[in-house]
Amino acid sequence: MLFVPYEIETLIQERPWANWLLVATSTIVSIAALLGDGAWAEALVLWGFSLPGLFGHVLLHADFGHLLGNMIFLWVFGNAICANIGNAKFLGLFVILTAVAASVHNLLDGSPAIGASGAINGIVGVVLAMYPLNRVSLFWFFLIRGGTFQIRAFWIILAWFVFDVWGALSGGGNVAYWAHLGGFLGGLGIGLLALRSGWIRMTDCDNRCLLEIIKGETWD
Repeated sequence: MLFVPYEIETLIQERPWANWLLVATSTIVSIAALLGDGAWAEALVLWGFSLPGLFGHVLLHADFGHLLGNMIFLWVFGNAICANIGNAKFLGLFVILTAVAASVHNLLDGSPAIGASGAINGIVGVVLAMYPLNRVSLFWFFLIRGGTFQIRAFWIILAWFVFDVWGALSGGGNVAYWAHLGGFLGGLGIGLLALRSGWIRMTDCDNRCLLEIIKGETWD
């Protein structure tokens, strides 16, 4: 069964143009590499600790399905965080999470890797720190059937985390599960630390809506 998020309940405080820029850049670079000979993109592959690969691998994807899946997650969760903490902070956060995910992958796996999923899992970790009880809306697909449902962010993110742990411990296949886990735990840690230190501030309306969610009330 496949679960694809399409919305999370958050307050939009400003337009998340920094995340839009990341989505657009990754999409353009990935398509250019997929449709061209791709030789120029080899320098962006994550393999060791070279700076182009360490940060450039998030701009490449193995195929159009890989690109589409990652961009959906980045759009949904990246917009939510970017619109709250601001565009400049979000770009800095994404760069840090990219480095964290890549470093963990290099240390525990070491195989060549491409894709933004490690950094995106870091953003999902920040979502868990900031919005654990907010509802995430998802499409579900199973064979020829499908539909939609809502679930608290905590539960679906926990399910994804368990799946990544299982994938990492079972060998990983062609998926960089250690990058997923490194990014996620890095994002969760940074999110909790930022909230505690005041680097990220939840507004009064955020807190009010959170209380309404806890009470089981709905809000627009």
